Amino acid sequence: MNKDTIEQLPSVETLVIGAGMAGGAITCTLAEAGVDVLCVEQGKWVPGGSRPHGDRFYELERQYRWSTSPNTRQWREDYPIGTDAVQPLMFNEVGGSTAIYTAAWPRFRPTDFVKNKEHGRSEDWPYSYDDLSPYYSENDRSMGISGLDGDPAFPAHDPYPNPPLPIGKRGSAFGEACEKLGWHWWPFPMAVNSREYRGRAACNYCGDCQSGCSIDALAGSHNTYWPRALAAGAHLRTGIRVIRIESNQTGHVTGAVCVDVATGQRFFQPAERTIVCGNGIGTPRLLLASASESHPDGLANSSGQVGRNLMFHGLAMVEAWTDEILDPHKGVICAAAYTAEFAETNPDRGFINGFTLLSSGMNGPGFQANGSHSGNVAPWGEEHHEWMETHLNRGFAILVQTEDLPLESNRVTLDPALVDGDGMPAPFIHYKLDENDEKLLQYASEKAVEIAHAAGAREVKVNRFFGPTGDYMPPAWHLMGTARIGSDPATSVTDGEHRAWDAPGLYICDGSSLPTGGAVNPTSTIGAVALRCAVKILEHMDKEKPEWAS
Repeated sequence: MNKDTIEQLPSVETLVIGAGMAGGAITCTLAEAGVDVLCVEQGKWVPGGSRPHGDRFYELERQYRWSTSPNTRQWREDYPIGTDAVQPLMFNEVGGSTAIYTAAWPRFRPTDFVKNKEHGRSEDWPYSYDDLSPYYSENDRSMGISGLDGDPAFPAHDPYPNPPLPIGKRGSAFGEACEKLGWHWWPFPMAVNSREYRGRAACNYCGDCQSGCSIDALAGSHNTYWPRALAAGAHLRTGIRVIRIESNQTGHVTGAVCVDVATGQRFFQPAERTIVCGNGIGTPRLLLASASESHPDGLANSSGQVGRNLMFHGLAMVEAWTDEILDPHKGVICAAAYTAEFAETNPDRGFINGFTLLSSGMNGPGFQANGSHSGNVAPWGEEHHEWMETHLNRGFAILVQTEDLPLESNRVTLDPALVDGDGMPAPFIHYKLDENDEKLLQYASEKAVEIAHAAGAREVKVNRFFGPTGDYMPPAWHLMGTARIGSDPATSVTDGEHRAWDAPGLYICDGSSLPTGGAVNPTSTIGAVALRCAVKILEHMDKEKPEWAS
């Protein structure tokens, strides 16, 4: 695209693309250090109170108009996603997916950073868990994490800023079952306030976390980092889609071509440095769409790794119904408690990597009657009332979360036909479980069933998300690996400080940066690596680092 044919805005010191977890943390840290920073976000700033919570049809609204899938939601600021299997879930708005996630907040384990040394089928991180630990702790403080200190599954670290949330009846049933089996269990750390914290309310345990929290008890970058960033002088423009990152003949990145989603007006935003924080699908899409004479295979893609190594986590849901009322619609929707008993590789199992099992809720009566997480649909007619009496509120769900391998064949490419509302090619997702990961998911599901039976379940249903043709077709919540950091420019897209190896002036930092996915939710780690990225940028700029990083 010829920049001379569109409006060129004044240059900024730093341009951040995407206002989600990483974009919010980076923008805030840079702005508070006095850096001139502009962030552009293609979505809006959506007030929590505008989301479906109290009306009669909130569960239906969440499945359609407020769906977590852009292919279902189809907002103007969304982009469609072509796929041969999984259905990725994401939100384009200030806060990104932290506005509608379950707020589970574990750390990656120390062994997650050295998987190549462990088994040779993943890349090692260019730094260790210990290196990242101070950034984890600062991120915990910024987000107001509620948790119980002393989990033996992790190294000791700074105390959580808030006490743990109550685990409720379903969490207790899960924990007691783990104890019967002789397994580790612990209350899960959550980005949900157990008490008022920094002006945000305490959780009221309504159980509707994934609608987006109407009282801001659930922490996202939109109600933690972004108010601070704006107060420090950062600039945020919403409704702005970046359709291309520009680079000059030497390969140096000079800024981004953007379009105003509402008006269609296009402009060029120059910047001294550009930081891409578009998530594990949006980031490789933008890099591939930014091919040029100096970057013919896509921006920052001389290694051929952009878009490859896509990870989502292997996913299954096990639901258990008991005679006891366990109120699975109350409290946090995900992870009242969890077990890391099987989080590490054990070669005796016949596969590598591990998994975690999380005690989860079942949402409200409408969701439960329509099959909840496992497809156990209530019958119509007279039997409906009997089913509701014996199932509603009587049981709990177990989320099975396994570590999938970073495979080059699992990747994001540009769809040859599908485009978004501004004519930009849509991403296409290629994904299939490796044989190792299929064995891992099967084994993990069996262990979840053991918990269900140990909890006294009279009925158990397993959903491993295999479709009628045998294809693995889960909702894909965790978008990781497609522009990973590393120590070798032949096998990674950026160095350990998130600088693109072959595109000076470009940084990439979000879920796409993670070389491995662990067996836990990644948002805590994404926030930690974003803070580390921001501090490294400040060091290169000879700016004073935050006191906590000194």
